[in-house]
Amino acid sequence: MMKKYINQITYRESGTGKGQTFTWTKVTRELRLEDEEGNMSQDVHLLSEHEQIELEQLLLHVDLMHWQPEYTTEWLILDGTYWEISWTGSEGNGASQGSNAYPDGWELLRDWLYRQFEKEEFR
Repeated sequence: MMKKYINQITYRESGTGKGQTFTWTKVTRELRLEDEEGNMSQDVHLLSEHEQIELEQLLLHVDLMHWQPEYTTEWLILDGTYWEISWTGSEGNGASQGSNAYPDGWELLRDWLYRQFEKEEFR
């Protein structure tokens, strides 16, 4: 049986007029953050071996490759959170998106990505 793995993800979210995009590439261990607020700034974090393993295990734990294409809610929420993620991996390409509706594990992945750049401030 072939082991499932992900080579690259691009995660984007926006809410109240602000947006951020994270891009991770397995082969280079780079995690990029593009902030769409104002000047489109970009930060790059080179993941340590431990962080790389942690992220790969997290992607398997949240079962990213089996997220539905779209998550919706019946509630009308203005200025909520819109998110989208796409990936390439051993099973091919995939994508998922939602607006104020989320798959199980979404918050774990989202928070992990943001935490990597919060650390930068204290290095």
